Amino acid sequence: MQIHVGRPKDLEKRQRILMSAKHLFLKLGFHGSSMNQIAREAGVTKLTVYNHFQDKATLFSCAIEETCESLLKAQPLELTAHRNFKQALYQACELSLNLVNMPEAIKLEHLLMELASEQNPLALQFYNASHAKLRAMWESFFRQAAELKFIQADEPKTQTELIVSLLHGLRHHEVLLGVRAVPDAEQSQKIIEDAIGIFMLRYG
Repeated sequence: MQIHVGRPKDLEKRQRILMSAKHLFLKLGFHGSSMNQIAREAGVTKLTVYNHFQDKATLFSCAIEETCESLLKAQPLELTAHRNFKQALYQACELSLNLVNMPEAIKLEHLLMELASEQNPLALQFYNASHAKLRAMWESFFRQAAELKFIQADEPKTQTELIVSLLHGLRHHEVLLGVRAVPDAEQSQKIIEDAIGIFMLRYG
């Protein structure tokens, strides 16, 4: 990821370029977006875009990483010995479910699938900026939970795969295909309660 430190005006232009790139990549896809379009939307010259980002792939990586950071908001799932674990787990499940069902997140998934189908190396960068960070948040949460004796110890990776499968599974696959609506608040509550119930049968 390129980071350019310069005058406030330069940084403001860079941010405009990133925001325009994010908007166009989500709307038109990687191949459907051009540096000319991004420059035009950002209100800068194409040369200015290249002064900040050496090519479209670099710009894409930076824009997607920033998008994922803003969605995750770097929210740590912290636990303490005095915390109500089931309440904390519910909040973590709610965060995860809300994140993946955001319109912007669904567009990102479609973009990832497009790149993955082409075996484009950008797909891995995208995965590391999004899914891998959410996985790391869950694994840290379960590692803390086991250390505090809230749940039985196991590989945090295994526990993460279980809770994510229970929360999303086939249902989210259908949402991504557009054959099923995003769950509403009442449906989301039931999904979370059922997921926690099954998870705690295994690890409670």
